[in-house]
Amino acid sequence: MPSTYKHAEVHKKVMLMLRSAPALEPLTALIGIFPRLDMYLAGGALRDALVGRSEHSKDLDFFLAGQDVDSALAHLKGFGKLTPGPLGSPRWFPEPGSDFYCDVIPVTRFYNGLWRCRDIVDVLNQFDFTANAVALDLRSPRLHNPQNGIRDLTGRIMRAVRFDYPEKPVLPGAALSWPAMLWCRILHYTAALDFKIEPVTMAWLEGNRRFAAQARAFEKTIFPLHPQALSLLNMQNDG
Repeated sequence: MPSTYKHAEVHKKVMLMLRSAPALEPLTALIGIFPRLDMYLAGGALRDALVGRSEHSKDLDFFLAGQDVDSALAHLKGFGKLTPGPLGSPRWFPEPGSDFYCDVIPVTRFYNGLWRCRDIVDVLNQFDFTANAVALDLRSPRLHNPQNGIRDLTGRIMRAVRFDYPEKPVLPGAALSWPAMLWCRILHYTAALDFKIEPVTMAWLEGNRRFAAQARAFEKTIFPLHPQALSLLNMQNDG
């Protein structure tokens, strides 16, 4: 992506993408209905927009902030289905019977095993890898990029944001721990995005191969792993 890439250009492209999907209208309309609501897009759909991909995402990740968050979520309940996701955050299905969904996560209730967040930068600084740690403000054309994720996305580099997640279950009684979830996600997305793992992240992955024992718990709790994820460490070393 060129260094002259403008925030406003990304904002325009993303808003066109969102508004081209009629099923998303109740969600995108929230900004106009609730003036004290801030909404951010992160995750795969934003990654695709930043690198010029045109694929349609099967899910979208939104973060909500401001004084109107609860009112906005209550309003959204009248359209589609709003239900807790795997880790408890609100998940909205706009069309009954469809696999497509949007996670609509209140910033101050986002929890990734560390501390509670106060703003979108707190959220991004607790993400799994840098190319994921980018968010677009949908109300004003501003990109939040505290971990230089756009640079790593452009270079197709897999770099973990941090490794200090506590060694405790992601949910009470769950067999999956926070560090094991990070371990699995890094390998999954490296394979899915065809990234190259940078040395510090690689050393952490290799030093924690024990987390492979929690791969089944990850798939049961989060989503199926990429077929090449668990063999990726050996493949990268051979390369």
